[in-house]
Amino acid sequence: MILKRKQYATQPTLFLVALMLFSSIAMATERIGLVKTYQPLATAVRNGAEVKLAEGSDIFEGDTIVTDSDGAVGIIFSDGAVLTLGPSGKLIVEEFLFKPADKNVSFLSRVVKGSVAFVSGAIGRISPGSVKFITPTATLGLRGTKILIEVE
Repeated sequence: MILKRKQYATQPTLFLVALMLFSSIAMATERIGLVKTYQPLATAVRNGAEVKLAEGSDIFEGDTIVTDSDGAVGIIFSDGAVLTLGPSGKLIVEEFLFKPADKNVSFLSRVVKGSVAFVSGAIGRISPGSVKFITPTATLGLRGTKILIEVE
């Protein structure tokens, strides 16, 4: 009888732990953007796995976006920002936070190589200093609405 009580007493605890774990995973996998255009080959490396991108593919925080030598990909983020990664490009979306009601916004990307054209969305309007691009030689902060970055 005592074993059964202990067994029943731990089930709610296990359920709560599982629920908390699932909630944190679900929050980490919230879509932050989607692919609007691509040609001919673009991929995302997500959790160690390579995913072929197509029109309408979801983009998530932490994704590494890669294009081949003839490739390009256009992404629209949930704040309305538009990013285009050109041929032989590699970009990591390190942080994307868009909670405008709380004025808690951030867009941080790392440009490893290639060309990036970016038109800011709501994050750039709410807090221009919260939009940053890291390159191998500098960190660029957005103070306008459009930028072009080239990394060799």
